[in-house]
Amino acid sequence: MRHVRAVRFDAGYYYGRGLSARQLAVELADSWAEQGVNLVYYYAYNRVYGARYRTSYDGNIMEDYGRQDLLRHVLREAHHRDIKIIAWVQGVQHKQMWEKYPEWREKNSDGTDYKPDPDSFLLCVRNPEVVQWWLGLLDDLLTGYPELDGIDLAEFQLDLWGDNACHCEHCRRQFAQAHPAAVAPSKAWREFRAHGLTQLLSASSRLAHGHGKEVHVTTVATARRDGRLMSSAQVRDAIGFDLEAVLSSPDRPDVLQAELIWQQWAALYGDPVTFTPEWTEGAVREAREMVRGRARLIAHIEVTDFGAGALDGPQLGRTIASAAQGGPAGIDIYDAHLLAETEAATPYLRTAWLGLGQ
Repeated sequence: MRHVRAVRFDAGYYYGRGLSARQLAVELADSWAEQGVNLVYYYAYNRVYGARYRTSYDGNIMEDYGRQDLLRHVLREAHHRDIKIIAWVQGVQHKQMWEKYPEWREKNSDGTDYKPDPDSFLLCVRNPEVVQWWLGLLDDLLTGYPELDGIDLAEFQLDLWGDNACHCEHCRRQFAQAHPAAVAPSKAWREFRAHGLTQLLSASSRLAHGHGKEVHVTTVATARRDGRLMSSAQVRDAIGFDLEAVLSSPDRPDVLQAELIWQQWAALYGDPVTFTPEWTEGAVREAREMVRGRARLIAHIEVTDFGAGALDGPQLGRTIASAAQGGPAGIDIYDAHLLAETEAATPYLRTAWLGLGQ
């Protein structure tokens, strides 16, 4: 199987260029082929502005590129160039359903809505109506676009960091039934809330596999101040995502993508010595130890400026080369738009890909 050489594509960056959906798809596919890309993660819907594909599913609105059916054009042009397309969905967040059904929202312990930032629209994964709607959303996407190569369940978490959510009536009742003598928050409660998210991810994976599609799960591999990655249990208790449980499930994903972004941690910890492009190799090796062969590991890196500066061409090359030395099944870069704006990115990119092999 070929090593993955992937980029992420967000259509939101491409408005105002005067191109039709078909023209944009041709331009994009040509640039991806030139860069040596063989897989693209297509951002299928924006949690605020709507779907980037054609749909009439309950609660969805469509962006302009959704109405123009950009996804279908991208699928056609990419497949002509032997490039796979994975629909990238970020959940469980959806502004329209958050506004339509207040009872679906994640709640703080005082009963108020959990909204860590203005663009967060978190829905409770233990609410049966949310689960039914969410699985229907995925089914609608996969049924409407059978040419898709798979789906990416990206950055699923219940809490930005801590014990804030979820404390809705469904979570309270189900926790009391499962642990009558326990209180929230507690060790039992943190494991309980993570189990709800694991169940939803497993159900989503089972549905996509039923369509004959690959399932990818993308998550932030959080670094400690000393440069090592946090354990699955630590991340589980902080945000509700349990990597170990997800990979131990009979419905585990085919691919686990770990976000390993050295400039993010260099900025957060103010440490440009520990966190450099070369840090990525060790981080990939640690992530591989966590995965233990239960899924193919893709290393996700970004050109993004996290306060430590966006990557230039040479830094991009060093970061990819370092990641490749860690032995992943592939590398994914955020994103296509930023790569196009990075001077001399393509030659550095093509050279760095060589470290992955074939």
